[in-house]
Amino acid sequence: MQDFPVSVIEWTQKQLGQYGRLGATRVVKVPDLPAPIPATTGSLAQAPLLTWRDPGTVISLYAQELSGLLPKFAQTDVRLQFSGDEDLITNGSAGDFAPLLALVGPNTNWFPITRRVKRGDVWTVTYRNSDPSGISTAYPSMLFAFIADADLGRAARDMAQQGQ
Repeated sequence: MQDFPVSVIEWTQKQLGQYGRLGATRVVKVPDLPAPIPATTGSLAQAPLLTWRDPGTVISLYAQELSGLLPKFAQTDVRLQFSGDEDLITNGSAGDFAPLLALVGPNTNWFPITRRVKRGDVWTVTYRNSDPSGISTAYPSMLFAFIADADLGRAARDMAQQGQ
């Protein structure tokens, strides 16, 4: 894995925060669940594994409950495990879940992260239905904004042209 210019990554994240633009060269979608998560409170569903094809940097994630209902968005949790045993969300000693609403907010918000990936890295996304009523299925979706190493030269040129 090669080094990357941190200033380019910071610049793209700044674009995201200020203007709502991704600043990414690709958006990578976590494979869809084969079926909605059952209505039973605490039901788990692991998405098909996400295997990264190209080296680069993930700069943000976006998740949504496809039902489009805000209460359901708050009652669908996610756990993201990177290659190996590292989790995005932790309870201090182990990986844990967080509501989609807590990660990305109620609107079209992207959660900024900076995470290097190499070809063949495998990420695991597990969803949990936390609907206390136990009567509503969940059908979440997750995307990652990604900058491929091959595209960093173009981003560096764009940054220089804007006087950054």
